Amino acid sequence: MRIPALRAKMPYHIVNRGVNKMNLFKKPEDYLAFISKIHKLKRKYSIKIAIGCILPNHFHLLLWHDNDPKNISLFMKSLQQSCAQSFNLRYKHSGYVFESRFKHRPKSTARSYANAINYIHNNPVKHGLVERPEDWPYTIEFNDILGM
Repeated sequence: MRIPALRAKMPYHIVNRGVNKMNLFKKPEDYLAFISKIHKLKRKYSIKIAIGCILPNHFHLLLWHDNDPKNISLFMKSLQQSCAQSFNLRYKHSGYVFESRFKHRPKSTARSYANAINYIHNNPVKHGLVERPEDWPYTIEFNDILGM
C-alpha cells in the first residue's frame, strides 16, 4: 500500500509504538528525554505541534509544517532514531525498537483536528493509566495554533 504524500499546512495525527507493543518508556527520565528531544527537533525542523502524548509503549503527536512537509519525515526520522539509540543503550537491547516508520493520518477539517486533540488528550485514560487526562504528566500541549 502506497503511503500518501505529506502536504504543507496539513495537520497530521502521528502515531508509533514499540515493536511487539514493547514499552519504550520505562522510567520518568525516558519520557523526559523524549520530550526534550521533541522540543529540540521541533526547532531544528520548524515543526508546529498542537499536542503530544507519550505513553509507555507508544506516542501520539498532532503536528504540521507550514512550508516543506518533507521536514515532518526528517523530524520523525531523527526523533525515532534518537529514541531507539537511547533505548538500546540504556536497556542493553538490540534490534528494532519501533514497529514501523510511523503512521500518519491527515486532519483536514476543524472537526477532525479537534477530535484528534480530544483523542490524544484522553489516551492515558483510555489505557487505564490515570482517571483524568490532566493527571498524566507526559501529555504536552504546545502553543502552536493552526488556523482552520
